[in-house]
Amino acid sequence: MRCERGQTTIEWTGLVLFLALALGALAAVVPSVNGRSFGGFLTHRIVCAIKGGCDDGDAQLARAYGKRNAERVRELAPDVVYEPGEPSIPVDYRECRRRACSQTPNDRRLDAHRTEAGRQAPVFTHVVRRGGRTYIQYWFYYPDSNSTVLASDKLWNLSPALRAAGRYPGYHHDDWESYQVRVERDGRTFVRASSHHGYKGCKRCTNRWTRWTGWTRVSRGSHAGHIPLNGSRRKLPGVNLRERTTTADGIRLVPLERVGKPGYRPLDPGIKPPWRKEVWRDPSSNGT
Repeated sequence: MRCERGQTTIEWTGLVLFLALALGALAAVVPSVNGRSFGGFLTHRIVCAIKGGCDDGDAQLARAYGKRNAERVRELAPDVVYEPGEPSIPVDYRECRRRACSQTPNDRRLDAHRTEAGRQAPVFTHVVRRGGRTYIQYWFYYPDSNSTVLASDKLWNLSPALRAAGRYPGYHHDDWESYQVRVERDGRTFVRASSHHGYKGCKRCTNRWTRWTGWTRVSRGSHAGHIPLNGSRRKLPGVNLRERTTTADGIRLVPLERVGKPGYRPLDPGIKPPWRKEVWRDPSSNGT
């Protein structure tokens, strides 16, 4: 039988060349990837490889925390799922403090890592060690917060008397929310998310830590969070699989310990950035 090894090699080389050209064209046409429908994790990694890397912040994490701890911070970073109707994803407060630059299309199939203005979603980090435990805080910045519970924002705007009383009290600029991880001595991992004036594990678990699932869910308007759980079964990513997400693989992580903070000025009185909150110093605190 005639040996076909040479023919196979030629065909394989041709296939590899075709894929390389196709992926090169993809990188030229699609500089940033948004789309769970295109393969989420895999697509992000392929395009990053073609571009020679993506700005994921991992080198900065290693300088701040050391290689081993930086790997843990990256490994435990959350996938974020948004309640339908929420237009914003987290942005860098040093670059953007207006809602317009934080918005993405309201598409339930979308895995969004960049805003319509082209800004990559960052999450700010802070690591604290207390009593043998390691706490990792992930901080999200949104330019504003607008509570929509029971359509209170619409009712306020429809009432001339309420409008005359001043600005809707459920609205403020500079919204800092967090997802916090607690790693025990034995490696067990628990999480919670900031929610109004406290924290949530599951949606009805006020000021309680719950087991790690990898996901946190963001409410529409207020950005209050909770861990999407259903009894003893975890829900991935949220109410169902058709909600807009920002998966952790495409998030740029920024250690707040290395960020210059003196220049920050709140846009609303009474709003504190993470480094001025009680939980920054005492990671077991329920104060937000």
